[in-house]
Amino acid sequence: MKKNDTELSKYISYILRHCPEKVGISLDREGWADTRALIEGICAKGHTIDIKTLERIVREDSKQRYS
Repeated sequence: MKKNDTELSKYISYILRHCPEKVGISLDREGWADTRALIEGICAKGHTIDIKTLERIVREDSKQRYS
């Protein structure tokens, strides 16, 4: 995983686990987030991410945080 991907992965994990409201999203009853809203929220906070990058981060995450 690229260094920037690692940093983004940690940020995404933090958002999804602890404070989705920080990027303006909410999780459903099962704890899932809308992917488009997640990407838009992360970009609004000054990070650069697109669907391909998100898919790569999820696929390459050795800890399987996003399963």
